[in-house]
Amino acid sequence: NRADTDPDPDTDTDTDKSGPIHLNIPDARQYNIPQIIRGQYNPGKIPENGLLFTDGTCFEHFFHPSSLDPMPRNFVFLVETSSSMQHNSKMQKAKKALNTFIDTLKPDDTFIIQSFGNKGTERLWGSGPGTDEEKQEAKQFVDALKPSSYRTDLHAALLESLLRAKHQAEISDDNVATILVVISDGYASYGETNRTKIAEHVYDLNAEGIVKIFNLGFQGSADMQLLDAIALMNGGVSAPILQGKPDISEQITNFLDSEIGSVLMSDVNVKYSTGSSKETNVFGETQKVFPVMADGYEVVVRGLIREPDSNEALNAVTSASTMEGMKNWELSAMPNSNDVMKSSLCFQSYAHDRITQLLGLYDASGFLGNELLKKLVTLSDKCEDEDFSKCIRGEALALAIKANVVAKGLTAMVTLDDDQCMEPDEDAEICLDGTTPDGTKPRDDDDYYYYDSYDGDHEESGHAHADEIAVPDSAYDGGFGGGYSDRDEDTSAASFEAKSDSSYRPASAPSYPRTDYYNSASAPQHSLVYSLVLFSTWFFMAVRKLW
Repeated sequence: NRADTDPDPDTDTDTDKSGPIHLNIPDARQYNIPQIIRGQYNPGKIPENGLLFTDGTCFEHFFHPSSLDPMPRNFVFLVETSSSMQHNSKMQKAKKALNTFIDTLKPDDTFIIQSFGNKGTERLWGSGPGTDEEKQEAKQFVDALKPSSYRTDLHAALLESLLRAKHQAEISDDNVATILVVISDGYASYGETNRTKIAEHVYDLNAEGIVKIFNLGFQGSADMQLLDAIALMNGGVSAPILQGKPDISEQITNFLDSEIGSVLMSDVNVKYSTGSSKETNVFGETQKVFPVMADGYEVVVRGLIREPDSNEALNAVTSASTMEGMKNWELSAMPNSNDVMKSSLCFQSYAHDRITQLLGLYDASGFLGNELLKKLVTLSDKCEDEDFSKCIRGEALALAIKANVVAKGLTAMVTLDDDQCMEPDEDAEICLDGTTPDGTKPRDDDDYYYYDSYDGDHEESGHAHADEIAVPDSAYDGGFGGGYSDRDEDTSAASFEAKSDSSYRPASAPSYPRTDYYNSASAPQHSLVYSLVLFSTWFFMAVRKLW
């Protein structure tokens, strides 16, 4: 969560609106659709110990201490120089971004640059401090890098760079953050190519979590699933470099600046308790361990509370390594159930964050294994399945249905429309059926479907103005008991993806046709095709019999 801090801490006037802005996206069903999103924000600084809100059943915790000085950093930059990097000027743009970031390093930072291809280490520079002289020499080294290898030994490159990063951490003070940055463009094609083994070996070598691994991969060519898993397993972040989008070098620079540009804390850990005891009724928390926190970001943790008690305070203790050593921040809040709007936003925000967290773990579960998954997340309920990843997905699905959240690969959206939807609100940009504010409709599409009931745990059916329900994605395999409608009007169901012509098509839909799929205009053509098929079949059988 990005929080642009006040550039002048001494400024405190009514006209000063700089500072962190918290934008909460509420449950849109509370409002008059089609005004889809409405939010609240409060300009101002977060108190030094943070902000904590609870209604007794849900809580939100924001934390961003403004008094901390940036920590020194040890960097190892691992850059792929395989032949694929020459396409679309990827090598040149990656070098430009890396040199731009090198310019920002400070004298108390240290850094190493390692290129890889056929070998885990093709060329090596450093280590050196972030002085002007060393930075100039390092930039000349970067400029000389060229794509040359036809294969990629990603396994050896990761292990060798990780060993160098660990060595730098061992000879540094405790208040130094050690970070490995990977820029990759391909799959492992030489040496160890088993992706699960690569992820396991990196994790085993970095079991203490000393090195935080941040991965960047060129979308469409890099092994993003492996890079995502390695970052998740090693306290870092990964991101795709989008080709054909904004300048590649700018994407890389923005990622480095925002994630690790000015590190205020590392190994951030947040713990909760309720009442005066150390025991806690808190469960289902979103991420509460953070590898590093850069300036301009805030720690945000959300969760739920069992057996709420209006007389019991919720306590939070945040600990982290800082420039000044280990520090603790304590905070308490009494339940506030009077703010209905804030309570609703609390749960919806929690649902979105928790589902995102769980699906990220589920996507990487093939690399992680049950034991590591259990270390990375605590589920709300005990998992009885031998495959822990199934329990992760099950919790995400249950929460999505409860909160009516549409999540890719998990749930889909069903809209039930009526004539009122053809009269868009003057403040709306689009009506649920695709009607635009000026009253025009996008082109008709025979791929629109309609279901008049859902035969599942939910009882929503019939017609209501702009009614939306989230249902399991698997429901589109025939889980709608009402079947298809034979109404003449345009209706729709499925998860939608936008097209360039502003119309919408179902991203997934049943393969069998609805009863009114053919309209009156297409009926003659349909009959003709049917007759031709019958004639062809009869002719083939007759010839075969004569033969």
